[in-house]
Amino acid sequence: MKLNYQKLIAATAAGLAFQGELMAGKRLLPQFGGAASVWCGTVLFFQLAVLGAYFGCRRLGRMEAKTRNRILAALGLSGFLTLAFPLPVLDWLPPELQPLAMLLPFGGLALGLFCTTPLLHQQQADRRDFSIYAWSNAGALAGLLAYPFLVEPFTDLTTQNWVWAAGGSLLCLLALRDRAAAPGVSPPCPAGLGRTRWQWWVLPGLSSATLLATTNLLSFEASAGPLTWALPLALFLATYVWAFSGNRRASCGPIATLGLLALIVSHFIVEKRSTELLALVLVAGGATMLACHVWLAETRDENTHGFYTAAAAGGAMGSAFMVLVIPHITDGPVEFPILALGTLSIAGFRWSGRLLRPILSTAAVVAIGSAVAAESSGRAREVARARTLYGCWRVTREPHTQRYQLINNTTIHAEEDRANPRAATTYYGPETGFGKWLQEMKQTHPALDLAVVGLGAGTINRWLRPQDSITYYEIDARAEDLARAWFTYLRKDRCRVLIGDGRKSLQNQAGGKFDIIVLDAFTGDAIPAHLLTREAGAVYLSRLKEGGLLALHITNGHVELLPVAEGLARGLGLGCEYDKDG
Repeated sequence: MKLNYQKLIAATAAGLAFQGELMAGKRLLPQFGGAASVWCGTVLFFQLAVLGAYFGCRRLGRMEAKTRNRILAALGLSGFLTLAFPLPVLDWLPPELQPLAMLLPFGGLALGLFCTTPLLHQQQADRRDFSIYAWSNAGALAGLLAYPFLVEPFTDLTTQNWVWAAGGSLLCLLALRDRAAAPGVSPPCPAGLGRTRWQWWVLPGLSSATLLATTNLLSFEASAGPLTWALPLALFLATYVWAFSGNRRASCGPIATLGLLALIVSHFIVEKRSTELLALVLVAGGATMLACHVWLAETRDENTHGFYTAAAAGGAMGSAFMVLVIPHITDGPVEFPILALGTLSIAGFRWSGRLLRPILSTAAVVAIGSAVAAESSGRAREVARARTLYGCWRVTREPHTQRYQLINNTTIHAEEDRANPRAATTYYGPETGFGKWLQEMKQTHPALDLAVVGLGAGTINRWLRPQDSITYYEIDARAEDLARAWFTYLRKDRCRVLIGDGRKSLQNQAGGKFDIIVLDAFTGDAIPAHLLTREAGAVYLSRLKEGGLLALHITNGHVELLPVAEGLARGLGLGCEYDKDG
């Protein structure tokens, strides 16, 4: 793929667009919490922007130069509207649509950046040459990877926003306006190319849905933030680059077999919540997306406008299905194995040779059986199950006992034995670090006032005195329902639960300070990153009484959060103690 100026413009525009996507998602975290649904909604918004850009770029390329330049200038300058972000939350909208509404200021510049590739592709004499599409995805990948490693650690959101708006505006004002296709420059589409192929709709939809399903699993168990979000999206873009940079048909069969083997191993061999499991999820998800994109690349023709528009529409529909439909029709994270198994089996068999088909068929059967067995075994002890925007909840009961557990995704967050109320609980027992500090403060305080960010089942109530009061801040209303229905911890007079993001609720609450503030928010094993920032620390400090205690629950199976906690303490001018045993 020979590099020229047009490809450089396309790559630069795509890189800026995807950095803006990560920045926009991060800006939503304080308002909506660290749920995977926030990022999934952000992806859907920007895919709708892609669809709008691809749909309109053909007409844009055929406009008079003066009109076209005015539109591009308006789109570019609209990027500065994002500096007034955020918009008010529209509470009358369904929860899954509220993040999309708040991202509206990003729409104009996103449209301008995303229209770059098809607009420049229209100028090519050889429409079947999709190398500019590969370069665009490569630029998006570079911008995506640069954000968590080079941009986020060294700049704040305000600086990022200014640079994004200024860079995007400059690109639209200067680079695109003089090189967009003028009337009559674009060669007309040959006769018979007005129709689109079904693959252009279905395959991008499947790959987009797989992208969000993979992101859900990683965000559930690792952490919710730009780095976690960037990994699946980087695979998504890298597979596009590889698929459209040459003839990759022969690779589809081995890729599908590798993905199926990763699924089998993930169900039977590796330990749950392990780093190896996350790696296998990425392998299976990446193989699924790559199979879709290799198949898609084989169907391209000279109808570039139809290809770009149909692919964008298919991708948006796949994401919309994952964001708006799946949470309401499933009660567990079943979409990932279904998407991966179905896509890998069909695509792999379609493009495999005779020697590989028996191996792939066997792997598909075993993978399906392992997925069914894993799902069935997980439901055996369940007495309640729910799915919300913030993860999948389960309540289990040990056979022939009164021992209940509250599980979010795959992580146990509360336990109670009703037959033995004085038995030790999962968290916050007298021998834990928090338990020891709590006992010390009881000796010096006639009554304590606690604030806890993250409810679980309200386990801390087990260790409080009748005169102590406690306020829980919980973003997921379903968590309170399950805690009250299946556990007894919340049956305390001086106890209340407030629904909403803990950081925002503490910041906006009028009056009142606390002797102890506990941070125990989670989605699965993931602790929302926006709760551990310096800005969040300043909020906690403003709500803490003189001599009070700020306690952070930082156990995590994948991310070492102790340095983050120590850095937060230093930034607030506080001491830091850590109990490695809990």
